[in-house]
Amino acid sequence: MKTTIHDTLETKSILFILFVLTILSVSSSIQANDEQTVESVTIIGTKEDVKKLPGSGAVINNEDLQKAMDTDIHKILSAVPGVYFRTEDGYGLRPNISIRGTSIDRSAKVTIMEDGILVAPAPYTSSSAYYFPTTGRINSVEVLKGPSAISQGPSTIGGAINLISTPIPEVNSGKLVQEFGQNGMTRTHAYYGGSQGNLGALVEVHEHSSNGFDRIANVGGNTGFDKSDLMLKARYESGIHSLTFKYTELDEVSDQSYVGLSQSSFMSNPRERYGMTQYDAMNNDGEQTSLTYVGDFDMFQVVASSWSNDYHRDWFKVDKANNLKAHGVSNGINSVISAANGGDANAQAILDGTLAVQVKLKHNNRFYTNEGVQFKVSTDIANHAITFGYRDMEDSESRLQSYECFDQSSSGTNSALVSCSSGYTGSNNRLRVSQATSFYIEDTITMGDLAVTVGHRSEEYDQVENRWDDGVPTRTVLASGYPKAKTGEYSTTGFGATYDVNENVKLVLGFHEGMSPIFGGDAEQADNTEAGVRYSKGTTNLEVMYFSSDYASLKGECKNSSGGDCDAGDIFDGGAVDVSGLEIAGSWMFEGEGVSYPVGLTYTSTDATFGTSFDNGDYWGTVAAGDDVPYIPSSSMALIVGFITESGLNGSARFVSNGSSCSTASCGTYQTIDAHNFLDLSLRKSLNTNMDVYMIMENVLDSEDIVARAPKDGARSQKPATIKVGFSYEF
Repeated sequence: MKTTIHDTLETKSILFILFVLTILSVSSSIQANDEQTVESVTIIGTKEDVKKLPGSGAVINNEDLQKAMDTDIHKILSAVPGVYFRTEDGYGLRPNISIRGTSIDRSAKVTIMEDGILVAPAPYTSSSAYYFPTTGRINSVEVLKGPSAISQGPSTIGGAINLISTPIPEVNSGKLVQEFGQNGMTRTHAYYGGSQGNLGALVEVHEHSSNGFDRIANVGGNTGFDKSDLMLKARYESGIHSLTFKYTELDEVSDQSYVGLSQSSFMSNPRERYGMTQYDAMNNDGEQTSLTYVGDFDMFQVVASSWSNDYHRDWFKVDKANNLKAHGVSNGINSVISAANGGDANAQAILDGTLAVQVKLKHNNRFYTNEGVQFKVSTDIANHAITFGYRDMEDSESRLQSYECFDQSSSGTNSALVSCSSGYTGSNNRLRVSQATSFYIEDTITMGDLAVTVGHRSEEYDQVENRWDDGVPTRTVLASGYPKAKTGEYSTTGFGATYDVNENVKLVLGFHEGMSPIFGGDAEQADNTEAGVRYSKGTTNLEVMYFSSDYASLKGECKNSSGGDCDAGDIFDGGAVDVSGLEIAGSWMFEGEGVSYPVGLTYTSTDATFGTSFDNGDYWGTVAAGDDVPYIPSSSMALIVGFITESGLNGSARFVSNGSSCSTASCGTYQTIDAHNFLDLSLRKSLNTNMDVYMIMENVLDSEDIVARAPKDGARSQKPATIKVGFSYEF
C-alpha cells in the first residue's frame, strides 16, 4: 500500500466535507419540504417497518429495553428468533453471537454497527468482537436477517445488528438511572441534552462495575469489572439538513479469565476459578468519533458519515504451564484441562494448586483502527423505491505481545510476576491492514399486493500483513517471507418478495448469496433461502419463517477461545455445511379489568451439520459427515409474560431455554453442553410521572448448568441468582 492510514483518512475526510458542501449547495435549487423531520440513522426503523421487510428482522425499542433493564446483549437478543448466543463472563462484556448458524465465536460473522457505522475493532482485518457497545446505554436494537442484510455488509450470510444510541432530546431534558446489586454491583446511567434553535447537544455517562460472582481458589481476589463510557453529541439542523457530531470515550478493566474448569472442578464448585488465574485481567480503552449528514429532500434522501474508531485491548491471561511436560502433560492450558478431564491426577493437581509449576501468561496486546466514509441515497420513482450505498474504509490490527511468568507452589500460593518474554517476534509482533470499498443497490418494485426487492452488493479489499523479528517493538527487521498481500473481490445478489394475501396476512420469500471476509484467505460463502408468513391483527402478531444456508466452505479462525493447537489468526477449512431451521415469533396482548397481560414468544429449531468427513486436529478435529456444527443449539426458546396495571405497577417473567450443543464437531465426553435455561423476574412501579423504582431478579432458580466450554474443554457456568434494585428519574 502506497498510502498510510493517516493519509488515507485525511483524504477521505476532505472528500466527505466536499460531498456535504455539494449537497448543501445543490439543495438550494431543489424545492424542499421544511416541515419534514430528519430521522435518526437506522437500518429498519420502527416495529411497523419490520412488517414491510422483504425478509426477517426485529426491532427492540426503548420501551422493551426498559422492562428488564438488561445490560447483557445476550439476554436482549433472546427475544429474536434465529439468534444464538454463548455466554462467557455472565455479564455479556464480550458477546458470542450467531445468526442463523454463522460461527458464534466472538460474533465475528455478524455485521455489528452503532448508529449505522461499523463498530467491530477491525471488521475486515480482525472482526472478533472483543469490543461491543455498552448495552446499558443503548436506546434500541435492530436485527436484520435475510436478503435485506446484503445492504449492511461486510458479513452478509447471517445478518446484521445495529444498536441505536441515545438521541438528542427535542427539549431540554435528562435522565438518571441508578442501580445497586449483589456482588458489589453498581450502575449509573445519566444523560442531559436539548435543542435550541438550530443547535442540539447531549452529554451521556455510563458507569458499571461489579466485584464478580466467581471466587478465586487459594489466593482470593475480585473477578468482576469496571467499565465506563462517555458520549457527547452535537447537532446542527436547518430545515431539511442535519449534521451530527458524535464522540465516545470508553474504558474497561476486567478481572476476567479464559480458563474454564475441568469436569471434576465444575462438579465440586462451578463458580470457583483456579488460583493460577489470579493475575488474569483485561484492560481496554478507545475513542470513537463520527460526523453524519442527513438530508431529506422532495425527490431523494441522503445519509453520509465519516468516522474514526481507535481501540486498544490487552487481555493478560494464563497461556501455558511451562514445565508440565515433566509431568507427562502438554503445557497449553486447554491441554491441561483436557488431561484432567481424562483422569490425569497431575493435571488436576496443577489446576488445584497442589503441584508446583511455573505458569506463563501472555499479554494479548492489540491496537485497532477502523475509519472511513460512507453514504446512501434513496429515492422513489413511480413504483420503484431505489437505494444506492457506498463505503470506503480502512482498518488494522497491530500486535505487540509479550509474556510474564510466576511460580505456583504446591500450597497454591503464587509468586510475583516476572518478565519471561522471548521478545517481540513473529506472530507476536505483526501489523495487518485492510483497505476495502463496497457498494450496493436495492430496488423495491411494488405491484399491487406484490412487492419485489432486488439487491446487489460488491466488495473489494486489499490486505497486507507484516511481521518483524527484532525482538523489540521497533519494527525494523522484517520476518522472512513478509510482507504478504491478498486481494479479495466478491459480488452478491439477492431478492426478497412479499405478497399481501389480505390486510392481515403477508407471505415472504427470499434468496441471497452471502459472504464473510477472512483476512488472508478466501471469503466464506453461502447461499441463503427463507420463506414464511406474517400475521398481524390488532395486538396480535405472528411470524413463522423457514431458513436455510448452504455453505460452500465453512471457515474457522484460530483464536485462544477456540482451544485448538494452532496459531491465532490461522484459517481452517471446514468444508461444505448445511444449516436449516424454523423460526417462530409471536406477541399478544390480553386485556383484563384494569390490567393488561402482554405475552411474547420466540422459538428456533436448527439443524446445522457438516457435509463432508475430514481430519483436522489443529482446529476442527476429526469430523464425520453429519456431525453438528459447534455451539449451534438444536433449539432455543424465550417466553415473556407480563402484566401492566393502571396504577403504574407492572412486571414480567422471562424464561429462556437453550437446547444442547457441543464445543467441537467430534463432541467428546467433556465437550458436551447440555440443554440449559434461566428464569428472570422484574417488577417496576411508577411513583409519579418522573420517577420509577424497580427490582430485577436474574436466574431466579439459581441454575448451575454448563453454558459454555471455552476453550473447548473448560466448563463454564452461568451467572448465579442475583438481585438488583434501582430507580429511574426523568427531568
